[in-house]
Amino acid sequence: MNPHETISQQVKDLSHPDATERRQAAEALSAGDERALYPLIKALRDENTGVQDAAMRSLIAIGGEITAYMTLPLLREDAYLRNTTRIILRQIGEPAIPLFRSLLKDKDDDVRIFAVDLIGEIRSCGYPQDIADLLESDPNPNVRSSAARTIGRLGYTQAIPRLQSALKDEEWVAVSALEALAEFHAESAADRIAGLLSSPSETLRYAAIEALGNIASPASSGPLLNYLATAGDFEKTAIVKSLVQIGISPSMSEVYELLIDIFLNADWEDKLIALRGLANLQDPRAIRPIVDLAGSLDPSEPESEERITAIQEALSLFGCSPELIEVLKDPSVKFRGKVLAIDSLAVLACSEAVPTLIHLMEGNLREVRRASAAALAEISGDAAMQALRDSIEDRDGHVRRAAAVALGRIGDRASFEPLLNYLPTERYQDVFEEMVKALLMIDQEALCARLGTLNPAAREIVGRYARDEQALLTLSNDPVRVVRLAALSGLGSVRSGAAEKRLLAALADADPEMKKAAIASLGSMNSGVEQIILLLNDKDTWVRLSAVTALAASGSEAMIDSLAPLLMDPEAPVCFAAIDAIARIGGRKALAALGQLKNHHEASVRERIAEILENLA
Repeated sequence: MNPHETISQQVKDLSHPDATERRQAAEALSAGDERALYPLIKALRDENTGVQDAAMRSLIAIGGEITAYMTLPLLREDAYLRNTTRIILRQIGEPAIPLFRSLLKDKDDDVRIFAVDLIGEIRSCGYPQDIADLLESDPNPNVRSSAARTIGRLGYTQAIPRLQSALKDEEWVAVSALEALAEFHAESAADRIAGLLSSPSETLRYAAIEALGNIASPASSGPLLNYLATAGDFEKTAIVKSLVQIGISPSMSEVYELLIDIFLNADWEDKLIALRGLANLQDPRAIRPIVDLAGSLDPSEPESEERITAIQEALSLFGCSPELIEVLKDPSVKFRGKVLAIDSLAVLACSEAVPTLIHLMEGNLREVRRASAAALAEISGDAAMQALRDSIEDRDGHVRRAAAVALGRIGDRASFEPLLNYLPTERYQDVFEEMVKALLMIDQEALCARLGTLNPAAREIVGRYARDEQALLTLSNDPVRVVRLAALSGLGSVRSGAAEKRLLAALADADPEMKKAAIASLGSMNSGVEQIILLLNDKDTWVRLSAVTALAASGSEAMIDSLAPLLMDPEAPVCFAAIDAIARIGGRKALAALGQLKNHHEASVRERIAEILENLA
């Protein structure tokens, strides 16, 4: 059936007695052309809602100016057809915009409103002046209100003088004008908007308060503060929120009680606004309520992250204040609140807090003690450092770990011996590892000089993290297997002739794990290619796989000849590694090698090859 016959049949099926057939025909016509438009428009009146919906979606899919033109008359029909047509026109978008211009002068008030609203929803118009004219010329206040709102959405700033004039219009027109002026952040209109604070209309006063906040002109804060004394409770909250948006200064102390009330009793959206105001106000009375609220937050809840961050930033704005330090001494403050306060003091590097933090290290709250250790590291200083050194032997493993991390990061040489001496008694593996890493960061040379005094667990960690060539060479011959493995892995980062020689020797080791570690290190150095090629025939599956991976890293097309035999390896992991390695190298040679596997007996291999060949082609 040719396309013309198909559309004809689909149009015919729109009259089928079965609603399912009609709906399917309406859906199919979404791929049609102008011939489908009138039948689909008729189908909008179908008794079946499924057919109506399908017809609407197909008209949207066909789209274009012709579709928009043919649906425009439906704006004069019943409520359902008007709303459906608005959806269609809104989705058609910009192609429909030229057709709305003539509707701005339509005798029907509703049609003018529809046209203006649609332009605002589409947010595009080549004749914004015509809409601005409606603010003064249209007799219907609803049209004028829609015009003001649409001017804001279009960003037509040339209409600001007319919007200011519209503030004297009927209430809802003035409210829409306020919204538009707020969208423009029109500072020039701030004085005139402030004049509305004396309006007898509560709705207009509230809209003016919000607009002043959104415009955020410094000149607006004075009128808002003056009105605050006589405003109702509902308006007071709006005024405070607007003042926060403008920028509260410490001189505005009269708004503290309102801000704290919003912070404690409003929803979280308003709490965050009040929090910003309290931080700017810098009234130390706010510190305790802020910390108390922080203590009630559960960090595991997704929405808490943003709130905790906001609270930390706010507390930091209070500076290193005595009130923030005093909060830490209060046993009634929840531990999470204390942790946030401690984190803020750490950001501020508040040296005055050191005695309190040291005292907290002696308490029973693990999270508080751990946060205190981290804060002392940020603050530094003799007293802080000594407290951290003392924490090396703390009763709590979490605190010992935090202290080790901090001392290592700082590079505190005075803690080297205490850390080294405590190592043999540390029973937690993660703490033990952090202590060894800290020793390496403080003085790698000194630690490597004492390898003979370290137990195998410590030597293994040194092998993983040290960058001292001689130490790694020594450890690569250690009698303990895990130590040798760690050192061979570490030698890849040394990149010296001696390191390469030791790694090449390890390729002949009887232990497959040693071979794998040496292969990986040589691969990272892009060295030992000829010796690694020999291991493509190793009897151990994982050695072969490691060799394939290392050779692929070279990216050399010359490797394909060596890798190609592995495409037939009996072990699936090796086979797939070879496929990915050759694909990664790419080029004609890779295509030819992989093309031989199109008919592989394993379906998973065939699928992978097909996918790769499609990407390489």
